[in-house]
Amino acid sequence: MPTDAEFLALERIDDQRFSFGVVNHLARLDGRLYGGTAIAASIAAAEEVTQRPAVWMTTQFVATAPPEQQVTVTVEVLAPGRRTNQVGVKGTDPGGQVMFASLGATGHHRDGLAGQYENRPEVESPERAPEWGGPLASRAELAGREPPPIPPDLGFRASVEFREPAVAEHPDDSPGRLCLWARRRDHAPFTPALAAFVADMVPLSVSHAAGVVAGGTSLDNTIRVGSFAEPTEWVLLDMRPHLAAGDYGHGEVHIWSESGQLLATASQSSSMFRFDPSNLPWEQRG
Repeated sequence: MPTDAEFLALERIDDQRFSFGVVNHLARLDGRLYGGTAIAASIAAAEEVTQRPAVWMTTQFVATAPPEQQVTVTVEVLAPGRRTNQVGVKGTDPGGQVMFASLGATGHHRDGLAGQYENRPEVESPERAPEWGGPLASRAELAGREPPPIPPDLGFRASVEFREPAVAEHPDDSPGRLCLWARRRDHAPFTPALAAFVADMVPLSVSHAAGVVAGGTSLDNTIRVGSFAEPTEWVLLDMRPHLAAGDYGHGEVHIWSESGQLLATASQSSSMFRFDPSNLPWEQRG
């Protein structure tokens, strides 16, 4: 089964450093570094260095990277502990410029306090749900336009398939609630790193909540991780936008297993920008 490092094309340089290239399946639709890749690489590298699973990770996006550029990922253990390690992670370009900076923790799980305190939406199964056309198709739908012809293997969709289920019942029926099933195209079970990879979706839900055609430039991605002990091929991305103010959007994504277990909760802030529905610049992506 492919490891996270293999999925992310992470190559180890030394005890603290890794490197990966901005290849198609780790990129946005415009070929530049996808935000989900940055947080996923931070998690995978931190887990490799500490040999402990992720507990949480937050990634601040400082700059993007063009196609094929190499990114060096450096992990620093800021506070080593018997059970929990606090870590810092930086992604830099060949010139040393910071692309992203992350903080988080990894730790050993033990028996004890356990539970989940959110309710999952009732949606149709991934087998019955139609394929999702991607973020540009969703924007086209909002604008009442035909979706653009986007190749299904362009960018991060080359490695993950998405399906858009009908929602029968949602525990919170506020505006902008969206649900997507996601599965790796190699059908490998999800991990914390890959859950963070697919959860980079909050700007889309903020756009739907506001009822405007908009995208977003991510400022951060954060994930708080539960148990991934039960393997799951499909995860349900349960998007719940919170608010928009001053053209900044905020929200969260609950990540559920196919059996209904809450695997993780992700959140995101982004700088939102609107599109003119009569002249949509499809080459941009939030």
